[in-house]
Amino acid sequence: MKQLYNPITLHQLFTRSQLTIFILTFGICSAILLAISTYTMNAYAKNSLSILSNAINERVQPAVVFQDQSTMGQILQEYTQQYPIRSIDIFSTQKKILAHTEQQPISAWSSQNLLDLLFYRDPITLPIRHNNNTYGQLLVYGNSADLVSFFHKILLGLFLGFLILLAAVFWSVSSVYQYLMHSIRDIVESSQTISLKKNYTMRVSNSDIQELQALSTAFNGLLCEIEQSNQSLMSENNKLLHQSRHDPLTQLPNRHFFYETLFQYYEDNSVRNAAVLFIDLNDFKQVNDQFSHLAGDAVLRASSYCVRKVLPENAFFSRLGGDEFAVIIPDIIDSDEIQQLCQKIHACYTATYMFEQQHIFLDASIGVALTQLSKSPEDLISDADQAMYDAKNFAEKWHISLQSKSKQA
Repeated sequence: MKQLYNPITLHQLFTRSQLTIFILTFGICSAILLAISTYTMNAYAKNSLSILSNAINERVQPAVVFQDQSTMGQILQEYTQQYPIRSIDIFSTQKKILAHTEQQPISAWSSQNLLDLLFYRDPITLPIRHNNNTYGQLLVYGNSADLVSFFHKILLGLFLGFLILLAAVFWSVSSVYQYLMHSIRDIVESSQTISLKKNYTMRVSNSDIQELQALSTAFNGLLCEIEQSNQSLMSENNKLLHQSRHDPLTQLPNRHFFYETLFQYYEDNSVRNAAVLFIDLNDFKQVNDQFSHLAGDAVLRASSYCVRKVLPENAFFSRLGGDEFAVIIPDIIDSDEIQQLCQKIHACYTATYMFEQQHIFLDASIGVALTQLSKSPEDLISDADQAMYDAKNFAEKWHISLQSKSKQA
């Protein structure tokens, strides 16, 4: 999809804003400096030209009175060579030129010619008098030879100031950008880490910048809410998972969990010497019919608690449904040890239970199958189930199956 706009980087935004501020600031300051300099040079030009014109007037007065053109020419030549004067003219009262001198011609594009047009466009005109009588007129055009150096220094100062300020702007932009990006980078990296690891207990680091700190605070607040929601969701999921894999009455693992665990043993090859016990409560229906289902439930909970107490810690005890139970006992191969466990389990079920002042008696059949005698979990389950039914015909009410081993033989 074609983009409708061109994104701009934060560095470009900073550079543009700082350059705009720099251009405005430098332009205003330069305009003020040029205005002050122009006013100063203009005042200096008028004042200096007026002083020179009065001095020339006093020098040439005798020569004009006595009509000594040679002396007038020498005086004018002297002033033109020694002082910043473009031209000097002496007129008689009849407007006749008595003397004239001017400087060597200069380029029309020179700085001096530009300054002459700015500050010395108009001449100084003075009457030449003696004893209240007018003998002629003095016309003096100044030049800006003395101002050129000052003008060049101003331009050089502005240029150097421009470079220094420009360097300062780029340094400022770079410093602020690096400092800002350092704070933003911490927030971005923390966010990416949280997103990748799904670790909502992490928090975004604090920032010295107030606005970014407000962003970090808001983001951390959102993370707190996500963490709480995630914990609630995980707790609910764990609860649902537990309910789906456990019997609600006895809180034992259910049939599905039992088969999942048993098949996992065969897939991992982690347990090769294990025993599986199938337990069936004989005639348990009569307990429900005679003493009520509440009594039957109470007896199931009590007997299950007793069996859990006598089993090893690593045993897996589950309720398959109704009055059927199953046990997986890892790392056991001794038949004597198996028989002792069967005896303890059977004792739990043959104990007398009390419910509302009534004595309730149970009986159970236990079938045992060994993993080393079964090629598959299906064979193991079949062997244990058959052994359980065979146990009903034995006085001790338990039986260890050797059927698979007989088949192999």
